[in-house]
Amino acid sequence: MKRKINTKRRYAKLGELLREARGDQRIGDVAGQLKVTSGFVYQVEIGDKKPKDREIGKWASVYGVKHTELWKCLHRIPMDLVATLKEEPEPIPVDPFSQLTDEEKSELRPFLDFVRWKINQQVAKSKH
Repeated sequence: MKRKINTKRRYAKLGELLREARGDQRIGDVAGQLKVTSGFVYQVEIGDKKPKDREIGKWASVYGVKHTELWKCLHRIPMDLVATLKEEPEPIPVDPFSQLTDEEKSELRPFLDFVRWKINQQVAKSKH
């Protein structure tokens, strides 16, 4: 049975998303996984309260949703995303080996041979 939510509640959108994601799972089971009270989970799901910002990832994991979806419901941008926007990414060359000198390439050859050997060993193990 789908409950109608009061859209005047401060975190109504977040609560609705979480309630729908929970489906038939009991509130008590979710509360146990989150290590909070069932009452708190209920208050979050009706839109009266929200989890602490540092707990958003945990809630997303327990409910099986992306943490960015929870942040969208709160009309906020996750801080880890903000941090990446501040950094200027260095351009990645199409072929990183194209910038190596012949000497550097010859120095890397033993390492590459080892990596190939290791991959072949893992493939051989997985076939048995």
